[in-house]
Amino acid sequence: MVHYVSDAVIKRLPRYRRFLKTLRENGTDKVSSKQLGEIMDVTASQIRQDLNHFGGFGQQGYGYGVEELENRLGEILGLDKTYNMAFIGCGRLGQALINYLVANEPNYKIAALCDIRPELQGRQIAGVTVVGEDEFNEKILAGGIDIVVLTIPADQAERVSELLAKSSVKGIWNFSMTEMVIKGKSIINMHLSDSLQALTYYINHPD
Repeated sequence: MVHYVSDAVIKRLPRYRRFLKTLRENGTDKVSSKQLGEIMDVTASQIRQDLNHFGGFGQQGYGYGVEELENRLGEILGLDKTYNMAFIGCGRLGQALINYLVANEPNYKIAALCDIRPELQGRQIAGVTVVGEDEFNEKILAGGIDIVVLTIPADQAERVSELLAKSSVKGIWNFSMTEMVIKGKSIINMHLSDSLQALTYYINHPD
């Protein structure tokens, strides 16, 4: 049974998996924590500490099997399953995210799309028809959607949160530029400007 794992560790796991995927695609079969750390610019100790939260990996003197560790991290992250996703907001950001997921993330299936703008309703995106609020709300409340992606203005978020609170949706990927908290739901609140502002800090403080 996995004990408590900090958010910082969880956020590093996809990065480990991404670098392992690159190694595998380049023909690398095994890698040590020291080698992986050098590639990723983290310490070997940090890698071992993070992985030790989830049991034993690798063998002393051998290192990690690249494909095996990549697959194991995928299982830890829940990527041995598929997830039905719905988008509320199908403007430019929503469409960019949909296109990215379709092209790169086969575990996430686009199942429903909603937008309040009449000019977008009826349009097909990734083979799914954009519908209005009433039809979409019925679909959400009927169940079968695991994750909802919000790419809507902040002033619409509270109204949408009331709908999601009543639904069986498990997770919310929130790009509405407002902090959302709903009891019983896993939520990642994305603020695109945060990383950009952090970048400008580093530009001005290079040391």
